[in-house]
Amino acid sequence: IEPHRHEGVFVSKGKDDSLVTKNMVPGESVYGEKRLVAESEDKEVKIEYRVWNPFRSKLGAAIVGGIGAMPIKPGSKVLYLGAASGTTVSHVSDMVGPEGVVYAVEFSHRSGRDLTNMSKRRANIVPIVEDARQPQRYRMLIGMVDVIFSDVAQPDQARIVTHNA
Repeated sequence: IEPHRHEGVFVSKGKDDSLVTKNMVPGESVYGEKRLVAESEDKEVKIEYRVWNPFRSKLGAAIVGGIGAMPIKPGSKVLYLGAASGTTVSHVSDMVGPEGVVYAVEFSHRSGRDLTNMSKRRANIVPIVEDARQPQRYRMLIGMVDVIFSDVAQPDQARIVTHNA
């Protein structure tokens, strides 16, 4: 396993190269993804990674596709709009690490319940079950962020992002 050019992301070299993130909660998968264990360079510690399927994540696909700049990195504060049940959010959580935070906004109560349950084991995720079109309803929970990532499939998605900026 070697570092990717984007901080917080790694590549598992082998028969099939895989995009992976360092698991913030070793021993647990979020959505049934494969986990890999590697020894640290001094062979003292075992590090667990989670395979990130680019076919289940637009952000994962962008990284595999060669996106030029990645503002989500260790220590980042991220506002994630359209978090769904938290599949990609969990990898963003791994990327930003314990020093970063992911404010995950999801409108659907069903997906929001899954997101909330997943975030109980990841201290750097703040789940917000609310409409991203109404940022005034959750703005008091969020400080300044470094990145806004939008995964909302709405005709007015650009307006939604600007209202959250």
